[in-house]
Amino acid sequence: MGEIRIEKANSDDIEDLARIYLQGYSGLEEYAYTHIEDAIAYLNWLFRRDVAGVFVAVLDGKKVGFIASDGNWFSKREGKVVGAIHELVVLPEYRSMGVGKILLNRAIQYFKERGLDTAELWVGDENTRALEFYKKHGFKEKDRFNYWIRMTKSLKDEAGS
Repeated sequence: MGEIRIEKANSDDIEDLARIYLQGYSGLEEYAYTHIEDAIAYLNWLFRRDVAGVFVAVLDGKKVGFIASDGNWFSKREGKVVGAIHELVVLPEYRSMGVGKILLNRAIQYFKERGLDTAELWVGDENTRALEFYKKHGFKEKDRFNYWIRMTKSLKDEAGS
């Protein structure tokens, strides 16, 4: 296995990212868009939210995952702008190889560069793999809405902040 490179995504990547998104949510369709057109529209929205915060993981020339982080998100629950992670998707065959961790760390770095002190995300309550991943990386459950769990992480006490 080669080295995982993280690159800034751009609008030319949207169709590839939509395919990764659809494959990544296989088995978890209740939390995701299920048609390519909807996934593309969603990715266009993510790029409009914060084009500088979308990163793609590339391994041996293949796009294997992406993260859509948003450094402009006003969290009503936190009462301030936080770093929001809207999506973190890794192709199933590349999971447990460190791709998600590298993408998450890049988003956290981006939030710190923006001067933000909190990261926030929502995850489906039956997406146990993602819940455990985020807990392992310091996110804590804050509240729930229907079948969504909101998790946050303080960025204040981490090294490099």
